[in-house]
Amino acid sequence: MTDDEFDLEAEIRSLLADGRKIEAVKLYREQTGAGLAEAKEAVEALERDEARGAEGPADSDLEPEIVSLLEQGRKIEAVKLYREKTGVDLKEAKDAVEAIAAEHHIPGPSGCLGMVLLVLATLLAGLGRF
Repeated sequence: MTDDEFDLEAEIRSLLADGRKIEAVKLYREQTGAGLAEAKEAVEALERDEARGAEGPADSDLEPEIVSLLEQGRKIEAVKLYREKTGVDLKEAKDAVEAIAAEHHIPGPSGCLGMVLLVLATLLAGLGRF
């Protein structure tokens, strides 16, 4: 990482810490020439990285818990647990849990059942119950 990249990252992290995400995205776009979607994703990646860093050792047992739930076929509960522990949104939690499942070669529900579970989780999230 060059000094300029380091400075940009530090400034973006500072803006995020101050709750100024829009300004962070704008700064990223100005400094890199990236499009809006790319800049937003880059800033959110830094934001997620900060959230994980803030979790510390207390969440070091999160992955084994997720793996255990997945092995029991309890993917929705695994996604819910991931969301509670990390504070990410539903899509990020689902993606992370699916990545953990793939890493540990744990097959997930497929076909209609998989779709029903996804729709159910999305509906519950919309109702604030998930």
